[in-house]
Amino acid sequence: METATLEAEFEPETVDRILSVLAHKPNRGVLNYFRESSESLASLDELADYVATKETSSDLESPEQVAVYLHHAGLPKIADAGILDYDPRTKTVRSRDHPLLESSELLEVA
Repeated sequence: METATLEAEFEPETVDRILSVLAHKPNRGVLNYFRESSESLASLDELADYVATKETSSDLESPEQVAVYLHHAGLPKIADAGILDYDPRTKTVRSRDHPLLESSELLEVA
């Protein structure tokens, strides 16, 4: 039986961008938030609270630290990968369907 690889289904650059995003635990926390929530829209503060309480990270402990990281680095990077939309003026995030993230195995591996 032949197993499909990510590179067989997606452009290599797309796979690299997604895996780069998933390499950072707070970014995975944002994606987990939208996977667990029925909402497709969230504020930066909601995401920072979720990541700080549910997704423990040694570097970012408080919601404020998480919010700073997400605002300046995490959310723009996730948005550039086409996974979600981030409006830095209103500090709102909208989830987008992305076929690469439909697999729970991918988030577990990352």
